[in-house]
Amino acid sequence: MSCRPLLFRDLRCRNDIICRSCLAARAKQPAQAWRPASYSTQASQTAIARQPSKEELARYLEGLKSLQAPDKAKTNADDFSVRFFEQGDRNRKELSSEQDFGDSLGGVDVSELRNNLFNLRSKLSSQDDKDAFREVLSQIGEGWGKVNSAEDVEKIIAKMEDYARSIDVEIKEASTDLPKGVLEQLIGDVPDLSLEGDSSSDQPQDSIPQVRIDPDDTAHRRRKIVRFNSIISRFVLAEKASGTKAKGVQSLYKAYHATRRALAQNWSDVPPAVWEVLWRAFASERDDVNEMSRIALLARDMSSAGVMLRPAQQVLAIEAVFVDGWESKAIENWKRCVSTLGADNAETFQGFWELGARMYCRVGDLEQAERAMNKLLSRNMSPRILIPLIRTSCEQGTEEGRQKAWTTYRQMRELLGKDMTLTDYDQVISYFLTAHYMENALYAFVDMMSDGRIDLTRQTFLPSVVANKFFLGKWLKRLIGAGDLNGAFSVVKFMREKGVEAAPIHLNGLIGAWQRAGGADDLENADALGWELIESRLKFVASRKSSSESHEDGGSTTPSLQSTTPADPPRATPETFWLLAENYRQRGLHGRLEELWNAFRAAELSPDAFMMNQIMESLIQEGQAKEAVALYHSLVDSNKVVPDPYTFSALWKTLGVNRYQIRDEETQATETEAARALFKETLKHKQVFQADGGIDGQLARKMLHTFRRLHDNAGLLVAVTALREIFKFLPPETLVMEMVMGTTKLSWDTPSQRRRLTVTKTKIDRELLAWASFDPKKLEGEQRRGEALYAYLQRRFWPDEGSEAEKRRVFVEVARQMGVYELLSPKK
Repeated sequence: MSCRPLLFRDLRCRNDIICRSCLAARAKQPAQAWRPASYSTQASQTAIARQPSKEELARYLEGLKSLQAPDKAKTNADDFSVRFFEQGDRNRKELSSEQDFGDSLGGVDVSELRNNLFNLRSKLSSQDDKDAFREVLSQIGEGWGKVNSAEDVEKIIAKMEDYARSIDVEIKEASTDLPKGVLEQLIGDVPDLSLEGDSSSDQPQDSIPQVRIDPDDTAHRRRKIVRFNSIISRFVLAEKASGTKAKGVQSLYKAYHATRRALAQNWSDVPPAVWEVLWRAFASERDDVNEMSRIALLARDMSSAGVMLRPAQQVLAIEAVFVDGWESKAIENWKRCVSTLGADNAETFQGFWELGARMYCRVGDLEQAERAMNKLLSRNMSPRILIPLIRTSCEQGTEEGRQKAWTTYRQMRELLGKDMTLTDYDQVISYFLTAHYMENALYAFVDMMSDGRIDLTRQTFLPSVVANKFFLGKWLKRLIGAGDLNGAFSVVKFMREKGVEAAPIHLNGLIGAWQRAGGADDLENADALGWELIESRLKFVASRKSSSESHEDGGSTTPSLQSTTPADPPRATPETFWLLAENYRQRGLHGRLEELWNAFRAAELSPDAFMMNQIMESLIQEGQAKEAVALYHSLVDSNKVVPDPYTFSALWKTLGVNRYQIRDEETQATETEAARALFKETLKHKQVFQADGGIDGQLARKMLHTFRRLHDNAGLLVAVTALREIFKFLPPETLVMEMVMGTTKLSWDTPSQRRRLTVTKTKIDRELLAWASFDPKKLEGEQRRGEALYAYLQRRFWPDEGSEAEKRRVFVEVARQMGVYELLSPKK
């Protein structure tokens, strides 16, 4: 049987290390005989029983003598020594005296504290932080490094607390004159700081709710809750300042989602005020699906925490659960709350039954939905609750559903009366069009336009006020404006069956709307409708030619020009071709554009600049610059098409110097001649630019850069002068810098580019100041600085070689080639 353990084995000294020499000396001592204690009864009995012997008396006398000689006793006592040691984690050191040994047993080691303070100071980045840290240590006192006991530590802590309280008092005194917003921001940044006055005051304090932090929690949970509390403070302060913002709600939700697991460890740490802030934030935008998902999550957490929801919160929570995908769960909760939330005297009566009606409509249970709606209508609630029933009936796609949808619509219209708005009509009509209930949609639209005075359900034929293109145009315009493009096309086909054809302008609007939508199906529908109109136009032209030939052959003198049957669509207009041409060019469909151009010529429509520009741009994109120039001359010279500024913007792109790099002199001479000829052609139609308010800056920039690339300084100077004299164009400073630096793109990305720009700008400024006789006032204003830049550009590209007569001869020849000699020659 094992021995019993010691009961007091843990009651020992902290430093329980004893040196081996002491242990060895203790082991060598002989065992002493057991004697009774002097104060025991047995010792007294023994002393009385016998007389001491002579030896015992002699030892007694020796002891008395030793007491009378203390120095000698002390000398004998110094014959032995005791060594004291202190054992650390890795090594052992010897202590100098018994006093040090006592301090080691009951003292406090401040080396770790000192090292932590030094490490903290070394981690401070700025000098201001280091100075502040040094100031704090000086306020605490110089004796923090002499801490040796627990009492010394308590004194240091007391000094730190006194210093912290003095700082709070100073901040409180300094914040008395601060604005309320700044004060709230200060409180939010330092949550532990109280500046709201004395807590004993009877005035209510508007504090920011915070989650309670338990000191016994893990460091990870405390860290998450501290961050979450800071986000709550920031949100509450921002809400007070500028209301609830979507960005703030998103930030709060992210913080809450990251802290949920830590909070779930002890829901009791979350006070009701925090739940209220979260609910108010997440319920700020109920129409957003994400917001409803957040509310559903928050409701589940509040239920887990045992928080009682208010009636309005319960209704919203049921809706959030339904939207979040738990439909059966939401309907079950709704049924369970009928007797409470849906009671006649409940404040949530209307919202509760409206929610039930919408949920039952979404799951297709129309019978239960109608019961909920009738509950509302019996209390004279808004008849608009019938709109979800109309939608669900239309989604069924059956004849019974169509009848149910129409009956419900009529019921809602009768109940609303004059209160039925255009938005209500548009919503109902869109449901009818989506379900392809075209007659119901037409009847509802006529109700809207006639304010219920015309009931088409009782008429066999469409009245004239309805069966016309103007009435149809109003309907199409409203549908296109609302973005219901497929519904608009369904109306076009339905009214065509009724013998009412839409006007081409409305169909062109539908084509443009499809193209702006940009979807694959939308572009396909736009092409189909556009070519349908073109085919109708071509059919009309062919019929007209046939009738003309029949008349020339001696046929009927009154030929019929009825080119289309009543079922044919309207004929394409130039706008139809423009829409398709621009779309094909943007999409790079050159083949389709050529096909469209052939159809345009076959349609016998007068060509215009817009159509010509689209074809030219497409040819240039395909690398067919010569064909683009030939098309321009064919239409402008032969068909008398008047170009516009965009035409010349396309023409200057056809020059080879603007499309590829020129390396041989022969090609450069050819391109120089072509550029001068194009400048002459541009000036030939100068009235086009004058009617447009002057030449475009980008076009002038392209012209000047073209001559610069060709190194045609003479042509460049003539062009600059002509632009100034004819079009009143003065080069801006950016263009001048581009011309001087020889680039079309000023870059500021690398140090070398920035240095080059700076040097060029400084040089130009110096030249301009010299031109102004070093008077900066002469350079003030856009006109004056433009004149100075114009003069600088002329000096910069003026030829250095040759005599003045030779230079004049060259400039006169170039001016004649560019068609400006007569315009720039001095008037006699």
